[in-house]
Amino acid sequence: MPDSPPEEVAETGGPDLISFADMPARLEAAGLKKVSAQRCRQLAEEDPAWPVPIEQALKVGRIRLFDWRVIEPYFRERKSRQGQRTDRMKPPQEGTSHDPEQP
Repeated sequence: MPDSPPEEVAETGGPDLISFADMPARLEAAGLKKVSAQRCRQLAEEDPAWPVPIEQALKVGRIRLFDWRVIEPYFRERKSRQGQRTDRMKPPQEGTSHDPEQP
């Protein structure tokens, strides 16, 4: 799949479909942080903020396709938590204060 939409697609307003494999190059071309195809798939499967549930994505053979115009804003707004171990995070306890001013 090409990295940029064909002229006729851009003119007609049709979807600009890309696969997980196309996402890293498209992110880099858009001036966004390059994320691996595997990480894009992981985000689609695990991040509740992902704009299109993976089971609702267009499927062609074994490839899932997403409209870049829907996916791109997600990556623009996404806050990177590089190095943060979310698997070891504990939810805040009710009734406990994390404010150092309070005893």
